[in-house]
Amino acid sequence: MMPLFRAAGMLALMALGACSAEKHPFDRHLAQLRPVTVAALPDMGWAPGTMLCPMGIYQSELSDSAPQADRVNAFLRHKKFLGDEGLWSLIVVKPMSEGAAGIEQLLFKRGDYDVITDPQLIARDAETLPAGFAPHACVTVGQARLLVTRAQGSHRKRIIFGASQARFHSGFCLPAPCLTRYSTFAATAEL
Repeated sequence: MMPLFRAAGMLALMALGACSAEKHPFDRHLAQLRPVTVAALPDMGWAPGTMLCPMGIYQSELSDSAPQADRVNAFLRHKKFLGDEGLWSLIVVKPMSEGAAGIEQLLFKRGDYDVITDPQLIARDAETLPAGFAPHACVTVGQARLLVTRAQGSHRKRIIFGASQARFHSGFCLPAPCLTRYSTFAATAEL
């Protein structure tokens, strides 16, 4: 009986390792961005109107002020999701959907960048925000921009989700010309 449990455990570990070896195209895209840049999102096939809500490390829910927060937080509670140091999430909320239907959570291993969602951290780095760029807890695919910065004295990149009104900023550029890795797995739930 014990060898059977060991074999099952080894198969589970091998399956988990196989899932984490491949990087999601969005993760590959984020890893390729260089500071200091404001970049559009790559085409991931998300429908217009799809809402993207990043969640940083240790973050287990969206702030109450975020669009769709009640719905997304109910989805996360149903899954019993708890954020930790090794993962950040991207919540994808499809347009014209209700309840948990149409919500997907992409989990990404922490790479050589940090996704910053804490308003206090963003405010502390306010001088690095280019004119016209506004950080958002959730942003629609069509408006979404990624600000890539680097903390002073750090080799790690910081990525902030937001929107930008202007096409070009001093020292920054938008969209495709500036676009220059999926230790992740998708998690969905039906309520």
